[in-house]
Amino acid sequence: MTMHKVTVYILGILFVSQFMIAESTQALLKKGVTAYKNQQWEEALNAFQQALKEEPDNPLINFNAGNAFYKLGKYEEALQAFQKALNTREISLQEMAYYNMGNTLYQLQKYAEAIDAYKKALDLNPEDTEAKYNLELVRAKLKEQSDKQKQQPPPPQKKIEPSEFAGQLKEEAEKLILQHRYKDAYYLMIQGMNSDSTVAAYQGFISRLKDVVEIEEGEGA
Repeated sequence: MTMHKVTVYILGILFVSQFMIAESTQALLKKGVTAYKNQQWEEALNAFQQALKEEPDNPLINFNAGNAFYKLGKYEEALQAFQKALNTREISLQEMAYYNMGNTLYQLQKYAEAIDAYKKALDLNPEDTEAKYNLELVRAKLKEQSDKQKQQPPPPQKKIEPSEFAGQLKEEAEKLILQHRYKDAYYLMIQGMNSDSTVAAYQGFISRLKDVVEIEEGEGA
């Protein structure tokens, strides 16, 4: 799967007019970007987090921090950072944040939510071929997951342990059977099951009795 656009915005012309960043914060961002490009994820994250102490609501810094969190496999933290990055009027940054949220949600195996994030990215940029590809891939993954769940056998039912009452009831029913009173034996068990659910432990016995009763009734018709 095509995963995670690695572009880290910092000095792009598109963002200079949108984000007023203090000089000290710009230095931290530059340090973080350099570390990020060198695949020094921890150092990059540390720089971005220092910048966030100065400007915690800055969407650009949160986006950069989300990238670093993602590279470190800290997907929950990455997701939170990308969500904060959405608080911007800059459509391009919003689209990238939704895209990266889709990738992050995929890693968390939240496939339905990942699909929703990719759709939002495509609403903002219908020409994003990577988002289109990932959207279809996650849709296929979700369908595969659903098909596997349908194919799985139902969990085995817990064995019912009959109570003392249920055991005595079966003994009475067996005595009635010896007298060829199959219908009485059957209804005795059914009535007993209404008052004691553990009588269901003898479901096979009850089912056989029911078959005999139906045969008797059929012969008498």
